[in-house]
Amino acid sequence: MFDFIVLGTVLNKAMTGYDIKKEIELGVGNYYKASYGNLYPMLEKLTAKGYLTMVEEINGKRIKKYYVATPTGRTSFLEWLALPIDFTSDSLRMMVAKIWFYGNLPEEIRSKRMDELEIFGNQRLQALLELEKEHAEEEYSDVDYFEMATLYLGIQNVLTSIAWYRHIKERRPLAEFLQPLGGKTNETDH
Repeated sequence: MFDFIVLGTVLNKAMTGYDIKKEIELGVGNYYKASYGNLYPMLEKLTAKGYLTMVEEINGKRIKKYYVATPTGRTSFLEWLALPIDFTSDSLRMMVAKIWFYGNLPEEIRSKRMDELEIFGNQRLQALLELEKEHAEEEYSDVDYFEMATLYLGIQNVLTSIAWYRHIKERRPLAEFLQPLGGKTNETDH
């Protein structure tokens, strides 16, 4: 997946390795870590495969290397991005990485993928609620209590994910997602 993250990062503009690492940290960095130790070998690999072009620019006494996706790299990336998410095997990291780049997809495909996410979220929610219903009336031992606590966390996470899918699909202001009661995100906001 890291190859597609790198390709997507340089899809629309030339960037240095340093710039790419920073962009990844700002974007999918909560879910996927990039280090120079894995980034530079990946840049070499993608360049060798013809997915990236590297241009050197002399800046004073330093040579900067800029990378940008080639048409082949762009096509490969967009084909991967347009594929439906495989909910049976793709990780949360994979889903978030794909969503990070959804702005590069045509609206029709992006909308379809977002619908699929919501449908999957609703199916997952129903399965968790059924499991909760089976155990709701039990008296919990210490072991059961903490096992059930993780079930409730899972239910809350799925509910939040569904709300998030709907929010971004409708292109509502992003800051509103953090303000479900219409208040400020923190008390220092004015």
